[in-house]
Amino acid sequence: MYDLNDLQSFITLIETENLTQAAKRLSVSKSTLSRRIANLENQLGQTLLLRQANQMIANDTGRAFHPFACKIIEAAKQAQKTIDSLQDSVIGDLSIAAYSGLARSWLPKEIIHFANEHPNVNFSLKTTSKFSELEQADIGVWLGSPEPSRFKEEMVGYLTCGLFASKKFVKNNPNLIDVEELENIPWVNFHHFYQPAGDLELHHLEDGAKRIQIPKSQIWTDQIAMQMEQIAKGCGVGVLPDYMVTMREKHHPGDLIRVLPQWQLPRIPVYLLYPYGSLPKRMSEFLHHFRNRTRDILDEQHS
Repeated sequence: MYDLNDLQSFITLIETENLTQAAKRLSVSKSTLSRRIANLENQLGQTLLLRQANQMIANDTGRAFHPFACKIIEAAKQAQKTIDSLQDSVIGDLSIAAYSGLARSWLPKEIIHFANEHPNVNFSLKTTSKFSELEQADIGVWLGSPEPSRFKEEMVGYLTCGLFASKKFVKNNPNLIDVEELENIPWVNFHHFYQPAGDLELHHLEDGAKRIQIPKSQIWTDQIAMQMEQIAKGCGVGVLPDYMVTMREKHHPGDLIRVLPQWQLPRIPVYLLYPYGSLPKRMSEFLHHFRNRTRDILDEQHS
């Protein structure tokens, strides 16, 4: 493969036929220019230029090679122009990896919304419960604290969760008005937002913090919808994101009831993860779109 600097130096010498003028046009020293020509000739195994008095004249080989050198340089310029245009246009492929618990959240809808506005962007979305798999995508969306990675981390807000049960379950458990009762009732703990078993910390504005014991579930899944349906069937109390309950309320009003609403669960941070440095337009535009569209869903960020 020819060095583009060597080729451009050869072309400039052909045009000027003068070492000093060519070096000045290229903003390099005459020794650098001579070295580039020597490199090109060594690679070709042929002499390209002849020195005549103060001029550098192409020989037969140089004249034959010149149009090919020009085509290579022009192709390189066009390739760079195409790459630069991608930086300034909302076009190309964009892969997103998101925490699996967000599979039925606002995120898929926002990807579709963005895709409809930008038909020249091709999306792929993968959900995962392993942070390491986020690095295989262009952009990551993660729930909880991120692990060390190659990505820049931007916290965009907090996901709030609550304790929920079905209307039937609440009716059959009239004592469920005291936080102490949470340790004596059935739990639906398929999806572990906080931890699979053990202490769950709740906070009360006046009574402070309280830790309760969560039983270990026989079943584990990264699909929040499975947990929601089990809670809706009246199988017990469980943790659900507020936004999912709000979405369900539109189609099944009164289906789920917030248990002990005066007791709050810790908020979970939501992170955007993306490469450092200058980003292609399609990436920067999607990040801007994501930030704006999550303002009404996530609690605002607090320092």
